[in-house]
Amino acid sequence: MRIAICDDEKGALDSLRAMVETSRFANQVHGFLSLEKLWDAIEFGTHFDLVMLDIEWNLPHNGIDFASKLFPVTPNTQVIYVTGYNDRFSQKIFLKPANICGYLVKPVQEELLSQLLSKAWKTAEEWEEQKLLIQQKGVLHAIPLRKIYYLESRGHQITVHTLEERTLCYDRLESMKERLPENFLQCHKSYLVNLDNVRRIERNRMILKNEEEVPISKSRYAQTRSAYFRYAGETL
Repeated sequence: MRIAICDDEKGALDSLRAMVETSRFANQVHGFLSLEKLWDAIEFGTHFDLVMLDIEWNLPHNGIDFASKLFPVTPNTQVIYVTGYNDRFSQKIFLKPANICGYLVKPVQEELLSQLLSKAWKTAEEWEEQKLLIQQKGVLHAIPLRKIYYLESRGHQITVHTLEERTLCYDRLESMKERLPENFLQCHKSYLVNLDNVRRIERNRMILKNEEEVPISKSRYAQTRSAYFRYAGETL
């Protein structure tokens, strides 16, 4: 898993990071001393399977607020809250929407940490197993659905766009649509968009998290807008 740890106390951050890095469930571990730096990384396009988030920040907002902001942007990123103030926050963690995996009290117990990392890994594996299988020049490619931003049709050729690459294959957009879940919306005769990776919708286009733009046809605008806001509301 790619894991982010966010804590404004460097000693606490380094200690937790050292424990996490010894786990067989951690492939990459990134440390952040501010919520802003973590948010910048996510907005830039870095996906984390798990965020370990200190709750108390001595700011107008706290880790619970941050997790609720994170949830509609990347709903499959799991959150483990970490706090030294159990009596202050234990009854508040479910008041705002978040993909909560667990809750740890400082000083963190390694056994509990290991159990939660195992739990998060199993959930991440289940999500990762959702893939789109396509043939390209006789080679089978399995593309994780969460990585797909949109599919673009030109003639009989489909381009699958992810943050890292473009993969071409010969197929029909309608055929692709039948193989994809409901969060893939056809906003134009030539485009299927993953709503999980949409930042906002405008009159004639969708703005994606990587700032790419996908057109919305006039005939599909009302349907697209309704579907987008319905889906966004369901993930909150």
